[in-house]
Amino acid sequence: MRLCALSLRLAVPILLALLAGCAAPRYQTSVRLIPPSDAPGRACVQKCDAAKSACQSGCHARYQACVNALEPQVEARYLDALKSYELELKQYAAALRHYEMQMQFDWMNRYPFYPYWWDPWPRPYFPPPYREPVMPTREGVRAQLVKSNCHADCGCLPAYDTCFVGCGGQRVSETVCVENCPPPK
Repeated sequence: MRLCALSLRLAVPILLALLAGCAAPRYQTSVRLIPPSDAPGRACVQKCDAAKSACQSGCHARYQACVNALEPQVEARYLDALKSYELELKQYAAALRHYEMQMQFDWMNRYPFYPYWWDPWPRPYFPPPYREPVMPTREGVRAQLVKSNCHADCGCLPAYDTCFVGCGGQRVSETVCVENCPPPK
């Protein structure tokens, strides 16, 4: 008995150590921009910076306009989501009631054959197989509408990188292990 308990105490930490060793390494890529060294190259990069700023501000303005245009739709979609939630909640309550009645029926049908406190073939209790519906919020509906209709990325950075390299600068990508790294070779 003691030997079994001792081996179990040793097996659990070994198993945990093996599982921790199986974790995959996680890598992160970083980008460095090295500006050109000559004066015309630096002047060209300043033009690239101005074009990137203009692109980003225009993109931000279009995104805000899109978000503001969606505002009238939010209330209508929220009311639709509340109606759908109410229907799902009624269906959930009916299914839960049916599940509870089935559990009670099972318990009552086996009682006459043996005392309720002694069950030679215990049946495991399973929680209801139904997921409780989640009540919608205005913010959630708004976020879903914005995600599906408005785009915040206008592609300004790839254009900037192309312009930067065209001016004589360098774009250097480095991939570095940040977690669960393999030992150095």
